[in-house]
Amino acid sequence: MWRGLWTLAAQAARGPRRLCTRRSSGAPAPGSGATIFALSSGQGRCGIAVIRTSGPASGHALRILTAPRDLPLARHASLRLLSDPRSGEPLDRALVLWFPGPQSFTGEDCVEFHVHGGPAVVSGVLQALGSVPGLRPAEAGAGRGSAQGCT
Repeated sequence: MWRGLWTLAAQAARGPRRLCTRRSSGAPAPGSGATIFALSSGQGRCGIAVIRTSGPASGHALRILTAPRDLPLARHASLRLLSDPRSGEPLDRALVLWFPGPQSFTGEDCVEFHVHGGPAVVSGVLQALGSVPGLRPAEAGAGRGSAQGCT
């Protein structure tokens, strides 16, 4: 019994195995200099939606949407008022998380916006991010790729 637990613990410490090969999704590779953003949680009606940015302009985008505030502490959730940078109109009170690279899940600067999940709020935040210079929406399906050779 103990041997089985230790084996599972050792496998978990090594990380997940890659059993599939993936085709390129057309998304920019990490470190390419592009800053992308996308909805990374469920679509439609949901309680909370998570929108992520990844790339060198992520911190700039966070500062613009939460102006005049500074960046929150790294890897700590902070409650902030998000506003449209063009009109100054409030969009939502959201939890934001700042992950400076290279200590992030992509190796680049990243931001997570945990917003209320209504379609109007999500759409407003995505449109606001789209107006920030240096950011562009990720392509549909980016990061998922299409699996080949799975066993």
